Amino acid sequence: MGRAGRTLETSYTTIEWSPDGSSVTKTRRPAPDARRRFRYERRVNELLRAQPPPVSTPTLLGHDSRRRSLVFSAAVGEPIGPKYPSDLSADDVDLVVGLAHRLDGYEPRRRWLRRVRTTRRLELARGQGLLGDAEAHRLIALAGRVHGRHRFAHGDLTARNVLLGGSGLVLIDWEWAGLYPADWDLAFLWFSLVDQPGGRDAVERHVGRDPQGFLLSALLIQLWHLQWYVPAAFRERHLETRDHLLERLRI
Repeated sequence: MGRAGRTLETSYTTIEWSPDGSSVTKTRRPAPDARRRFRYERRVNELLRAQPPPVSTPTLLGHDSRRRSLVFSAAVGEPIGPKYPSDLSADDVDLVVGLAHRLDGYEPRRRWLRRVRTTRRLELARGQGLLGDAEAHRLIALAGRVHGRHRFAHGDLTARNVLLGGSGLVLIDWEWAGLYPADWDLAFLWFSLVDQPGGRDAVERHVGRDPQGFLLSALLIQLWHLQWYVPAAFRERHLETRDHLLERLRI
């Protein structure tokens, strides 16, 4: 296999393919929350193995708690693109949208699953100056109307986490999976297509008649990235997206 014996370093993990390319080991490097994140990702993948979702995903083969490593069956294929793509085809965008819709029918219920709490996230953003007091108050009131129901979602649906190979699409990296407001995966994909011409419009064509829940989810995702993940060089562009979403939500 093409990745046999290869090693890949990411921000938080080391990924190593076995010599024959049949399995891949994901090891979380030391960090203050590394053990907690490892345990959660292990439990999610154990759930996916016991209750397979309606999308293809690598199978968890084993784990080593001491090393904080997970061993998966190796998926055949390459990512459709990076987290923030700029040259996806319309068909590629539709393929990822299709994965989000297929996951709508997957409803595992576990008390330990991560649950996004809209009010808490809005309060955190207000505390960091990303929302004004009046904006936060009105958004919290809106959330009470449009974010009442939570359902299982991948939580990080981007081109980077979708492999395309001879056997079709494989959705990888489920460490952010949990219970989210409806359309969260579509909102995350929308957020990631900031540089993709026509990409966001293509996603919105698949949103229901009342888009406010979707737009509020997209705003939460944007605020979270502004709080923790957006480099200074790209901050202005992401602030523009925040303002665009606030305007559409009439806040």
